[in-house]
Amino acid sequence: MNTLTILLAQTKSEATLEIIFMLMGCAIIGYMTAWLFYKAVYEKRIKVIESEKHELNNRIFNLDAEIFNLKKNLSEKGEETEQLILEVRALEALHSEAVHETDYMALKNKRNEQLLYEKDEALVNIAQRKHLLDYKSFGIASEAEKDDLKMISGIGPFIEERLHALDIYTFRQISKFTPQDIDTINDAIEYFSGRIERDEWVAQALELVRAEELRTDLFKRISERKTNIYYNRIGIAKKEEADDLTIISGIGGWIQEKLNALEIYTFRQISNFTKEDIVTVTEAIEYFPGRIERDEWILQARELIRIAGKKSELLKRIRDRKGRIYYDRLGIAHKHEANNLTLIDGLGLWVEERLNTLGIYTFSQISKLTHADIETITEVLEIIPGRIEQDHWVDQARKLVKNDINEPSIIP
Repeated sequence: MNTLTILLAQTKSEATLEIIFMLMGCAIIGYMTAWLFYKAVYEKRIKVIESEKHELNNRIFNLDAEIFNLKKNLSEKGEETEQLILEVRALEALHSEAVHETDYMALKNKRNEQLLYEKDEALVNIAQRKHLLDYKSFGIASEAEKDDLKMISGIGPFIEERLHALDIYTFRQISKFTPQDIDTINDAIEYFSGRIERDEWVAQALELVRAEELRTDLFKRISERKTNIYYNRIGIAKKEEADDLTIISGIGGWIQEKLNALEIYTFRQISNFTKEDIVTVTEAIEYFPGRIERDEWILQARELIRIAGKKSELLKRIRDRKGRIYYDRLGIAHKHEANNLTLIDGLGLWVEERLNTLGIYTFSQISKLTHADIETITEVLEIIPGRIEQDHWVDQARKLVKNDINEPSIIP
């Protein structure tokens, strides 16, 4: 019985093992079959995915290229935008400048219209004073007979127009002025007091009247005197290099013509004059002795070289700075009240002209200058620092006021 039980047990174990082995074989076969099936399926899927991946890589490459191009275009557009912004700003600046210039031109035109109106009105007012003049004394002339009065030193376009308003057109009329005529005409044209006598209009006009008949002989005489001029010292100049010598206060068109006859054409030549040259030139052009020194031709010529001959620009700068002067301290004066400021030693015609541009016409005004005023005026007039103190303008002006020399009252 025991043996049977043992056999049955062994048989059962073997069967179990066989079943297990069979199951394991089936499992392996099933696994391999499934593996082979899924392998076939996934290989096909992998090929599809790889194909898609390749396409995606191509798309990425293309997109990268597009991104690069877009960035490049964006950069270019950015540069174009910056350039456009700069152009817009430039256009805005130009527009602003154009608007400003237009406004300035409109204001300037308005001011010019006002000045023309005032000028016309002033000339009308002057013309209304004709009845005050004694035409029997100096004669009558018509516009058709007119001379170029600017040939006379001291007569510029402004004064010439005023003289024309009084029917004074010729050298012959001016050559016949009497002291009484001069006083009446001076008041009529509201000119600087004493300036007609100081600039010797009558003497110059007499010479110009005679020159009409003797002009050829006069200029021949002057030309022959060129041998007396030291050109090695003053320099040689050609007619093409000529400066407008009438810019120098004291030189009119007539004197310029005579200087040109000596081949003296430039500021530089005059700036090199010595005392000997002054005497020689005065005699050669048959001029008034002492006038070259009195009118400070040399000093003016040197200054005109410094400012490149732009006298009108300098006078404009001076006019623009009038606001820096304390007129409440100095007092206000007008042209027709002007003193002969050149009576102050060290103050010549050129400086006087600049002071007049500032509205400083009288000894009284100069006598009131303080140290601060002197510093301001020195800078405004662009003269050598220390010159006013060195030449004692204030002390001289006080003495002239005290002695009542050519001193009209001023308006406080």
